[in-house]
Amino acid sequence: MSKLRLLMLPAADGDCLLLSWGDDNDLHHMVVDGGRTSAYPHLKKRLSSIADKGERLELYVLTHIDADHIEGALAYLRDTDRPLAPQEVWYNGRTESTATGIRSMKQGDAYSVALAKLEWPLNTSFSDRVAKIESAPSVIDIAGLKITMLSPDELHLAALGSKWSQWHQQQGVRARGIFKKPKRPLPPDPLIVEDLIAPGPTDTELPNGSSIAFIAEWCGRRILFGGDAHPDLLAASLEPLAAGEGGRYRVDVLKASHHGSAKNTYRKLIELLDCRRLAISTNGNIHGHPDPQAIAQFLHFGPEGRKHLYFNYVTEQTRPWAKPEVADRYGYSAHLPPVEEGTIAIDVLADD
Repeated sequence: MSKLRLLMLPAADGDCLLLSWGDDNDLHHMVVDGGRTSAYPHLKKRLSSIADKGERLELYVLTHIDADHIEGALAYLRDTDRPLAPQEVWYNGRTESTATGIRSMKQGDAYSVALAKLEWPLNTSFSDRVAKIESAPSVIDIAGLKITMLSPDELHLAALGSKWSQWHQQQGVRARGIFKKPKRPLPPDPLIVEDLIAPGPTDTELPNGSSIAFIAEWCGRRILFGGDAHPDLLAASLEPLAAGEGGRYRVDVLKASHHGSAKNTYRKLIELLDCRRLAISTNGNIHGHPDPQAIAQFLHFGPEGRKHLYFNYVTEQTRPWAKPEVADRYGYSAHLPPVEEGTIAIDVLADD
């Protein structure tokens, strides 16, 4: 029986995602990001189970250098008792970025050093060994999973690379966009979607702009992994795909960019997608994500039909969206962790 399953793990304010695809007797797996360090024991448990079954970890994607994505990835590399190694890694370090919070840059360097010592295959799916749109084939085949790259492009990588090189020359300078920010306000009560859909600013943070984002397709079902990618680049990459399908590109799950930040989800992006399932990974502890404006944009500007919201944490930011009266008013279902806080699975082949 075919399977396409997305598992969001307890990554605190970050992402740690496990995708499994194939047949019951021949499953393949991919990890996207490592979340905070506390996420790694949860991932290790799953990887141990995969190894015990004799299955393979086909790909490990580290989308970018922000701490809420890279901390757990570093823990994985540094674990001398890791259950199994990936067949390939996608990651753009300083070398890859310059070819085209300060702490994140340090961690990015540490990740590159650890990868080099392990000698794991890096970015072998790309013509110049840089994970970017320009050097990716139109479709990348990973054990039958079809991947289409959406981000980053050379321009965004070069912008981060320049900043990264500058930091190396002047260590101690506080890099813009890589430090702790104040929390956002809580969702309004009552929640009125129409009051939350006005256009606002979009993300300009350099690390986020370098984020790897892509579509993964299996058995005709598609998942958009947004990383923390900028919405304008995602929209530009999706436009020709949407045009080929009558204006909206069908996606079965949208893994929200930047944990549901309003700056990374906007009307044009949503209107390019034929998507009714939105997945958001974060406990909101540092930045207060998800923003209600991002969810409102998805509900209001998405296609007709019942929609589904998936949250891997129950928080002050997500709990209001689970109120039955709000869900009924706007025609959606909210899905919260059934057992373990921080963990929720989506069966992408199932019809909602």
